[in-house]
Amino acid sequence: MDSWFKKDILAGRKALVIGGSSESGPVVCRILAEHGASVAFTYLSRELEAETITHELSKVTQSQAFQFDLLDRSHVLSLMGEVEQAFGPVDILINLGGPPPVYTDLRDLEPEQFDLMIDGHFKGYFSLACEAAKRMEQAQGGLIINVSATSSLKYSHSAYGMAKACINSMTKFLAHSFAPKVRVLTLIPGLIELEEIDPQLRKNRSAESPLKRNVTPDELGMLILAASSPAYASATGVEIIADGGFWLLHR
Repeated sequence: MDSWFKKDILAGRKALVIGGSSESGPVVCRILAEHGASVAFTYLSRELEAETITHELSKVTQSQAFQFDLLDRSHVLSLMGEVEQAFGPVDILINLGGPPPVYTDLRDLEPEQFDLMIDGHFKGYFSLACEAAKRMEQAQGGLIINVSATSSLKYSHSAYGMAKACINSMTKFLAHSFAPKVRVLTLIPGLIELEEIDPQLRKNRSAESPLKRNVTPDELGMLILAASSPAYASATGVEIIADGGFWLLHR
C-alpha cells in the first residue's frame, strides 16, 4: 500500500507498540519505521518472530523487542522505564495487544474469563497509558492510541465487548486528565483481513458491510500514522471507527 505521507513525517519520534509481534502488529511497526520513527515493540512468547521483525525494522530505524506480559502487573509498571533506558522518552504509545476474545454468554461466564478480559483489555491498557502519559507530561508531550474493536459497540459480545467498551470510555478520561501535553485517541477497527482469520468469515463480513470491505493491516497502520501526524493535532478523546460501516447495521 503506497503511503500519502512524507517518509520522514515521524523523524525523531519514538514509538512503543504493545503486541507488535503478531496479527497486525508487525505491519503497524513497519509503517511507523518507514516514516521515520524509532520503534520499540512487545511480544509475549513469539521470540523468533520478534527477532525477525527487529532485524527487518533495524534496516531503516532503531528498533528493539521487549518480552512483555500484559497480565503481569509488575511488567506493566516496569515496561516504560525499560524502553526509556534503551530509546529515551517515548512519545507515541500504541496499545494494540491482548488475550484472545471471550464471547461466552453472560449467564455462563466464569469469573476467570471475566478477569482475563478486563485485566488484559482494560486494566493493562489503563496502567500503561497512565504511566506513559505521566512520563510524556514531564518530557515534550505525546500521543496514546488505544486500539479497541467494534465488539465494544455490540452488546452481544459479552466480556470482550465490555472490556473494549471500557477502553473507549477510558480514552476520554485520560484525554481530559492529561491535556494539553498528551493527546489520547481510540481506534476502533472491525474485522481485519488477516490470513489466520477464516476466509469465509472475512468474505461474509465484507459482503454484509455498507462499503463491502474489511479493514486491512496496512490501513490500520496508516490510520495510526495519520493520527500520529500533524493532521490530528487538534483531536483528542475521540473514536475513529474503521470497519466498512458494518457497525451501523449490527449493534
